Amino acid sequence: MNEVILTKLEHMQIPVKSLNESIDWYVGNLGFQLQGKHEDQHQAFLTLQEGPMLMLWETNDDTNANFSFNGQTMPVLLYSTNHIHQLHDHLKGIGTKITFYQDEGFGWVLKFIDPNGNMWGVIQMNQ
Repeated sequence: MNEVILTKLEHMQIPVKSLNESIDWYVGNLGFQLQGKHEDQHQAFLTLQEGPMLMLWETNDDTNANFSFNGQTMPVLLYSTNHIHQLHDHLKGIGTKITFYQDEGFGWVLKFIDPNGNMWGVIQMNQ
């Protein structure tokens, strides 16, 4: 296969327990914008200034968007910021479970668990 078949990551999909509560949490705490919602299909579309769309799927299944590496939970979602300390303080202040927060040499890394059990990673690269 010599031709480029895939051109970009269009969107990511994650499970949520309550569509409306999740929309409010991601918009209010992480700065997403709601682009569309289909309650009859249990889905919503959120965006940031850059990058692919985030699609939320409301489900009653016991599931989340994480994986394990050597017994450690790892995030599927990894975002960048220029305000990692402010984000950390805000999330900690609202009771979000912070699982990792430190300078890794190349930049600061923050990992946290959202209200749906999905682990998120955020990086602020050092200058």
